[in-house]
Amino acid sequence: MGTYQEKTHELRNRILFTLMVLAVYVVGKGIPLYGIDAGGRTGRDAQSVLLSMLSGDRYQETVMALGVMPYINASVLVQVIASMRTADARARLSHRIMDRWTGALTLILAVVFAYFQSWRVVSRAAIGNPGLIRLIVMAEMIGGAMLIYFLCRENTERGIGASLPPILLNIVDSMVATIRSEHFQIYWELWLLSAVAAAVMLFMENKTVKIPVQRVSVHNIHADKNYIAYKLNPIGVMPVMLATAIMTIPQLLLIGLSFVMPWNKAVNYAAQNLVLTKPLGVLVYLCILMAFTVGFSFIMLSPGDTAKQLQRNGDSIVGIYAGKKTSRYLTRTLLRLSVFSGLVQCAFMGVSLGMSLQGMIPDDLSMMPATVMILVSMGCSLAQEIYAYYRYDSYRFFF
Repeated sequence: MGTYQEKTHELRNRILFTLMVLAVYVVGKGIPLYGIDAGGRTGRDAQSVLLSMLSGDRYQETVMALGVMPYINASVLVQVIASMRTADARARLSHRIMDRWTGALTLILAVVFAYFQSWRVVSRAAIGNPGLIRLIVMAEMIGGAMLIYFLCRENTERGIGASLPPILLNIVDSMVATIRSEHFQIYWELWLLSAVAAAVMLFMENKTVKIPVQRVSVHNIHADKNYIAYKLNPIGVMPVMLATAIMTIPQLLLIGLSFVMPWNKAVNYAAQNLVLTKPLGVLVYLCILMAFTVGFSFIMLSPGDTAKQLQRNGDSIVGIYAGKKTSRYLTRTLLRLSVFSGLVQCAFMGVSLGMSLQGMIPDDLSMMPATVMILVSMGCSLAQEIYAYYRYDSYRFFF
């Protein structure tokens, strides 16, 4: 006779592996870059607060200075490249090939980021040749970025949350440090804005728009439970982090050019104003955020491919003909949701950044609503994954 298999302990094993990954990550965050004066940086602004969520290094002075930024950018670029291929070409892309592409792009981006980031660190004058120090610092940054890539890749396979745990750890650390460094309690407007942002994000992450689907293979009491579901926040707060990471590219380029061409007024003006403490930088950031929210919603969810898959299977949306009409309907629905999501995120971030520009709150507190939104969104995703593994562990497999 068959017997029931014992519990798989999948959730426990994955949590333990993720804790091990975080332990390695924390150790790396404690290793300082060679020849860097840890006291050379004192201030923090909105840009550095957001970057610390991706790097975990408040002042970019440890081997983890680049953080998950190269890996996240590489992952997104690979997904964008894959989405631009035909459906048949995408079907031939194996997980191993995608991983190789991501690893190669992570290395390339790590080299680029390390080169420009090395200009921003402060070296001790008596330590040795500045050029040699820069090369050593770059090598350490690149090594740290590739270690994070390896940790995130392994955590995706064996842990929980993929690349989320290091970011969540950074967010909590950044929030605690920011609150300790400022009299956060006296800014009641910021408390209220952050609380509203958390509540709205929690609602948007758990509220879905369900589009009923008629499936030719389902003709029973469960037929009415077939639907396409889009969240009110289609791709979460990923655009907030991506916009921050992408915005660092022109910033670092301009900083590098300002060193090479100090006499160029246009370059110096752009380098000084394309930051989140200046109106120009805020406007550019919000535009990038809005564009990313809409663009990546279509890239990740691909309503056109969904419509083709429905037509191929002989299924259809209730009341709508298969084919182009279904594609147009899904496109309009996703466009409305993504624009709504982008406007909500831009509104909260725009208000807090505007308060900072007006001097109502310190610069390093202006990202508190964004931090709360990211924390809630990622927390919801992580909780859903943990619950899925918990349900998996609750089954008893019969042999």
